[in-house]
Amino acid sequence: MTPLRPLAVLLACLAAVAFAATGCGSDTSSSGVEKVLAYVPADTPFAVEVDTDGSDEQYKALNSIIERFPGADTIKALIKSQLTLGVKGVDFDKDIKPLLGNPAVISATDVGSFLSPSSDAGFVGALQVTDKGALDDLIKKTHAQKRGESSGATIYQDADTFFAVNADVVVLAGSRDQLEQALKRADGGDHLSSDDFESSLSGLPKDALARVYVNVQALLSQSEGARAARRIEWVNALRTVGLTISAHSKSIDVDFNAVTKGDLSDEDLPLPSGDEAAQVIQRPGEIGVGLRNPSHVITFAQNALQAVDPKTFGEFQQGKAAIAAKLGLDIDKDVFAQLTGNLSVSFTLAGDYAARAEVKDPAAFAKTVDKIAKALPQLGSTLGIQSVRPSGDLYRVQLSDGSDFVFGMGGDALVIGSDAARAHSIAQAKPESVEGAKGSLVVRADAEGLARQLLTKIAPQFGIPQPVVPVFAKPFDELRGSVTTETGGLKGKLSLTLD
Repeated sequence: MTPLRPLAVLLACLAAVAFAATGCGSDTSSSGVEKVLAYVPADTPFAVEVDTDGSDEQYKALNSIIERFPGADTIKALIKSQLTLGVKGVDFDKDIKPLLGNPAVISATDVGSFLSPSSDAGFVGALQVTDKGALDDLIKKTHAQKRGESSGATIYQDADTFFAVNADVVVLAGSRDQLEQALKRADGGDHLSSDDFESSLSGLPKDALARVYVNVQALLSQSEGARAARRIEWVNALRTVGLTISAHSKSIDVDFNAVTKGDLSDEDLPLPSGDEAAQVIQRPGEIGVGLRNPSHVITFAQNALQAVDPKTFGEFQQGKAAIAAKLGLDIDKDVFAQLTGNLSVSFTLAGDYAARAEVKDPAAFAKTVDKIAKALPQLGSTLGIQSVRPSGDLYRVQLSDGSDFVFGMGGDALVIGSDAARAHSIAQAKPESVEGAKGSLVVRADAEGLARQLLTKIAPQFGIPQPVVPVFAKPFDELRGSVTTETGGLKGKLSLTLD
């Protein structure tokens, strides 16, 4: 397998190529993505553009981030050596780096075959090289064999990989047939246009390491189960999703934008509309999530179930009716409709968790909790609930797999936790706003604490001494994110900040 094979998987590790090229890019500026999009099917489920110009501001910012970590130069050297894949005489800086500078693109011809492990995986990738002579030299070094011509391009075979050189563009595909279709496509007009690609990314950063285009309806057409999701009004109205990954001096940001078309109302949306930000309870070393008005999400989920699987929804309704008959309790009115405040969830990578949900009428809801606790052993048998018993001011639920959790009222809020201490702690905590966040779904996490936990687990596998772990985790600061929803679409951002 030669260096041309990784190029086929977005030059397969074009993200890794990017890291290796950081701080040592060419002087050639990007010529735009239009030329390589000409090889992408018009109905592609998704396409990814990757910036390969290591001399631009994105890579300068990325380099400043990498330099925060111990052994940055060693990491870069290892990536470079991996990209040559051990081919004798091939050097990343001399043979591969001169090709980079313009945007590269990879796209799926269809999702099923793209994910296939076979050699006929359904993808097309293209890169306009900045040095045609360097490409010719690399092909000679890898001993790729000419396999004729198509649409004016020369076709080569390198082991099980077919690729073509069309002037200064190298084109790769999952099979020769797919490659020839891509070459013919570039000569015609039946390809993904730059207008369609850019429209999905409207409002997102134009200067980014990677930009992703997703045709949602094309994805949904791939299977009967996915097509059934179109019965949900919001899903049926969803057209494209755009996503960008960009680097800054002190953060790596992921921005995304989902575009909907049609006559939607606020009630059709999966999340509550508006810019008002949910609040989060942040605990050291944990991930905190805030959701405004969880009752809205519950209603959406019920409506979606009814649209996609009426039979299961009917059984669900029967279950609610049985609860109402046994407890004199209207689940929709007495439980779901009460959850219109802020839901705060905090959890660890080890699986410990606690949640705090504000309710409209705490006194009434406390009585509801008592009713549910008394009936759960019977009503919850199919869920593996063995017993429910009082545990101080909470209730402890024992499950058939040996695990347990607690729930109850903690002050004026419903609390649930993997243990009583966590439940009591979150009951006393006060949800707080996250700087810069807006929208009904907000995330905030202690990135340094999480990195320390992950590194502690994997350190022995890589021979990293445990005392060194905090040094590697130190550059991480916080992970912040939020999502805003409206009838025209959904927008969000996730940002990993560094010290």
